[in-house]
Amino acid sequence: MSKFITGKKIYLRPFAEEDVDLLFDGLNDSTVRETLFTFRPKTKHELLDEYKKESSNPNTILFTICELQSNKAVGITAFYRVDYVSRAAVFFLSIYDTTKWNSGFGTEATELMVSYGFEILNLNRIQLHVSVENPKATEIYKRCGYQIEGTLRQAMYHNNRYVDFYVMGILRTDFYLAKK
Repeated sequence: MSKFITGKKIYLRPFAEEDVDLLFDGLNDSTVRETLFTFRPKTKHELLDEYKKESSNPNTILFTICELQSNKAVGITAFYRVDYVSRAAVFFLSIYDTTKWNSGFGTEATELMVSYGFEILNLNRIQLHVSVENPKATEIYKRCGYQIEGTLRQAMYHNNRYVDFYVMGILRTDFYLAKK
């Protein structure tokens, strides 16, 4: 499979049908589900239909994250709701293979996507939402240049209670200032 963007530990490639197994295992794993706030099981057929639809959406840019050393798919990253007029997008990342958590793959994928967003897509703003109860992810995003811009109070219902989410964003000017 072709390597669209290559880093030191990972590469990003287009989503492929065989990636549905990774999604199926990850989204039905209680540890992964806990971080993504998913609430129901999904079949491989449902997942494949969803990701085929997303892959064909011109306002979505979807990648599979693969470990460089083994070529094994470990997660998904994407820009959703890409607005080519406002030059803005919403960032998503999930490492579905929990054996690869804390390996730096999430940080590297975030850095690769931020660089791709500003240097190739000519975006001006990239934003994301993250649970305030996920300090590891929040710190990764901060290290990659994102800033907390606000809090969505009681944004999601999870485990019998409402949870706040941060809105985090990075601007093109921030990215280029940090590169200097």
